Amino acid sequence: MERREYKQLLEKKQLPPVLLFEGEEEYLKQDALRALRAAFLPEGLEELNEAILDAPETDALIAAAETLPLMADRRLVIVRDHPALTGRAEADDRLIEYLPSVPSSCILLFYCTRKPDGRKKLYSTVRKLGGVVTFAPMKDLELTTFVTNAFRDQGRECDQRTADFLIFTVGTDTSRLLAEISKIASYHPEEPSVSPEDVRLLATPSTECTVFDMVDAVVSGQDARAFQLLRKVLLSGEDRVFVLAMLLRQFRLLQHIKIMQYEKLSPAAIRGALGIPPFAADRCIRQAALFTGGQAKRAVKLCFDTEYAIKSGRLNQEGAVEAVMLRLLCLRKKI
Repeated sequence: MERREYKQLLEKKQLPPVLLFEGEEEYLKQDALRALRAAFLPEGLEELNEAILDAPETDALIAAAETLPLMADRRLVIVRDHPALTGRAEADDRLIEYLPSVPSSCILLFYCTRKPDGRKKLYSTVRKLGGVVTFAPMKDLELTTFVTNAFRDQGRECDQRTADFLIFTVGTDTSRLLAEISKIASYHPEEPSVSPEDVRLLATPSTECTVFDMVDAVVSGQDARAFQLLRKVLLSGEDRVFVLAMLLRQFRLLQHIKIMQYEKLSPAAIRGALGIPPFAADRCIRQAALFTGGQAKRAVKLCFDTEYAIKSGRLNQEGAVEAVMLRLLCLRKKI
């Protein structure tokens, strides 16, 4: 089930006895766990009605689940990163057979900080019981609303355009967004609202954002800035293949824009087709204006061929991205 369905069931207190939290959004998982505790564990009796287990034996897990709650409707048993979900082990038959009979007085939660293996018997059993909850990254308006609400909690106002700019700059990870929001909100706290300039001044750009700026430098012929940004990304420890993949993605966007412009689509239609925030789409359109369709096509082929050569073992990734950058800049200078 998705987060919204889980939240609705939690509000009605109709959750199934067996749950599994998965997904890359750790903050949202933690927030869901806090809500689960608040809903079922009476204040002051939390420790008496909760058990946290790490790689438990089946007997210990069953014993914890069968223990009756004390002055509460349900007992919460949390199993963190069970080896039968995130490791090489398989759950024994006794555990698999027990899960459908977990008593209604218990919520047995398998909490995964690492990606679980969907092929495992334990995972498929919980899924059949309707207990798998996926915490995927928030998108679009939901994420924008999350940012504006977080600023409001810090006593600052933030409009949608500024929120979208922060998301573009930092990325969609909510934990990182909250850290950046706290930093920005503490800057000039006497000001009622934050601005894009505050974000530009204070936020730490993600690799994706830096690559976007890198392409800006390439298409505008700023050789020194392009290499400066590339050096910054590589010194941060970012994987060269990932940087190359981001460059490929960006030049593909430019190629798509040139194709849509050739087909005489309106700017509004182009922005909608790109599937990225409006201000990012505007920047892509400006980038595309500095490249011909042929240049965009050759840039895509250069990045794709290099990425394929690295992944197929024909090319060492050391120095490959730097070589691509040099060739992209030379491509820009060709008439």
